[in-house]
Amino acid sequence: MKFYNREQELAEIEHFYKNKPAMLVITGRRRIGKTELVKKIKKQVYFFVDSEKSETMLIQEFFSELKQNFEVDKLIKVSSWEELFDLIFKIAQKKEIVVSFDEFQRFLKIDPSIIFQLQKYWDMHKNKSKIFLVFTGSSVGMIKKIFIENNAPLFKRAQNIIYLKPFKFKIIREIMADFGIKKFEEQIRIYALFGGIINYYSLMDFYNVKNLEEIFEKLILRRYAPLKNEVREVFIEEFGKEHKTYYSILAALAAGKNTKKEIEDVVDVKGTSLSPYFYDLIDILNIVDIELPFNEDKGSKKGRYSLKDNFFKFWFRFIFNNMSYYEKEDFAHIDKLINNNFNAFVGHGFEEICMELIEEDIVRLPFEWTKIGRWWSRRGEEIDIVAANNNTKEIMFIECKWQEDVNAEKVLSELKEKAKLVEWHNADRKEHYAIFAKSFKESKNIIDKNFLLFELNDIEKLLK
Repeated sequence: MKFYNREQELAEIEHFYKNKPAMLVITGRRRIGKTELVKKIKKQVYFFVDSEKSETMLIQEFFSELKQNFEVDKLIKVSSWEELFDLIFKIAQKKEIVVSFDEFQRFLKIDPSIIFQLQKYWDMHKNKSKIFLVFTGSSVGMIKKIFIENNAPLFKRAQNIIYLKPFKFKIIREIMADFGIKKFEEQIRIYALFGGIINYYSLMDFYNVKNLEEIFEKLILRRYAPLKNEVREVFIEEFGKEHKTYYSILAALAAGKNTKKEIEDVVDVKGTSLSPYFYDLIDILNIVDIELPFNEDKGSKKGRYSLKDNFFKFWFRFIFNNMSYYEKEDFAHIDKLINNNFNAFVGHGFEEICMELIEEDIVRLPFEWTKIGRWWSRRGEEIDIVAANNNTKEIMFIECKWQEDVNAEKVLSELKEKAKLVEWHNADRKEHYAIFAKSFKESKNIIDKNFLLFELNDIEKLLK
């Protein structure tokens, strides 16, 4: 599979490559493409920090990599981290060297003193070295502990930190089109399942997957499916025996339980004890988010938690709750459940796509928005997207319907009623409305200059 996008990241790496000594950090959640990005660096020595191996094994493995890439005196022996770092910086004094440490944060589990030893050699020898150090890590919270917090061992050593983000829908469309998946509705359905995590699309390419049915058949619902243990491996690696508690929290989120009180009711953890788990899910794994209603400020108690990883949403909704069938390989039963409920699941993904299209200015509103988000009340009323301009006091209320033949007049009427509940410059605001849907029933007959309609055909044209 070819390498997509990431032009800005590649340009930053190239700048560092040409301006040694340099230290760069690349972080972002698992499967997002950090390793593939690092592979683009020329003439590097690549070290993968495998926490399942002993320190002795890692040291010898890294030493062997150095010997393969540079002329190392046969009399030199390396049996400690200090000796390894000493060798790296001695090489760097004579030749240009690029060293990449993948999953660098795992040193915190292996032995934190390793990072302090590296810090010592960097501080002592960087100015007389032609070295480019690259550190990648999928545990964003742990990367902060190493590079960002005031007492971090490598605080302010790195000249920059790249936070790698999932691909936007527009790029994923290009990738799927290259695979031969060109039907717009199918692209949306697949994006609702995998989001912008590039590794899942690499698997589609490897297994020659051409549609959603083949994704389920080849990648998820079979004995040797490559994604069969995807979620389990992530949590066991990060949290060991405690992973079951995290499972329960994420299953609750996938089921629509999004406040601590709702989650406490279905998880065997008191609400007062949930905060450390949410810290790990938000800051360490970066798969959960806390969101406030559009018109609420930080500190509001109206925030709710949500799973922001599409595949994790799917897995906890359809696989985790049917694990007995999954383990006994009754995949037909799960496939039937998915087919009966997947359309509703795609509806949430469609909302995210619509939000993204507005944020990326692909769908242009009648005014320039300064604030955008979702809105909900304590009584359960919700509006999918609200965008507003604080200066002009214009506001747009938007509904996203993953349905055919939507009755736009009925949805508009309901939307206007909900809009009355949104507290935001109520006395002097100018209101606009919009509906996104697969298609509308007699959609073009509504005459309202402050009302916009977008069918799939309209959205697809805007993306071309």
